[in-house]
Amino acid sequence: MKSSSALIELLKEFEGVRLDAYKCPAGVWTIGIGHTSAAGPPTVRQGQKIGLSEAEYILQRDLVQYEAGVERLVKVDLLQNQFDALVSFAYNCGIGALEKSTLLKRVNAKQFDKVPAEFMKWTKGGGKELPGLVRRRRAEAAMWRGVDEKTAPNHDESRAAPDAPVPSKPITKSKEGNAAILAGGASAVAAAQEVIPVVQQANDALSGVSEAFGKPAVLVLLLVVIAAAAIWYWRKQRLDEEGA
Repeated sequence: MKSSSALIELLKEFEGVRLDAYKCPAGVWTIGIGHTSAAGPPTVRQGQKIGLSEAEYILQRDLVQYEAGVERLVKVDLLQNQFDALVSFAYNCGIGALEKSTLLKRVNAKQFDKVPAEFMKWTKGGGKELPGLVRRRRAEAAMWRGVDEKTAPNHDESRAAPDAPVPSKPITKSKEGNAAILAGGASAVAAAQEVIPVVQQANDALSGVSEAFGKPAVLVLLLVVIAAAAIWYWRKQRLDEEGA
């Protein structure tokens, strides 16, 4: 595979086009579009100057070896954007760094979803994290995913239709309703067990009833019955609304 025009633009953006030799943040003499002596001739030295056409020629010549290196190391099929992202990484960090990296292992294992995170581990130069490298690794990760971060999102495509609502179950088949009914029934039995002896022992029917209603268990029963009725009414309202 060969580098695409998108990769050339990315390299020009992050490497810059410098026609006078300079030291990069890692202290390496550099010229043109990120060319260093490690990539081959010309050897970069202090005070060196080149023209724009020579800078572009050197870039094209340098890319050949990085393209070949990526093709040699990668054992799986890649899309153009994935190939470009790896060539950019190798151009910046070196083929040797790519060869020893977990990034390459993820690629060859086809763990493509884990590759972007591996790019982001290579953001240091001279022992410290550099904002420029952070930006570059993010751009390479985006290129790997095939995402153009400069393109505005398509809002029509980004809107997903909501799932159709699932009809509620009838109250007789509802877990909530059945739970309320069971709770109400159990409470009723418990309350009745406390109330009945009181009523039976009362000398007067009316006084027995009054005493029974003074018992906390009866109050609990009344609250449970009211709660069960409220749940039933709420479920009925939902069924009515969904059936509308």
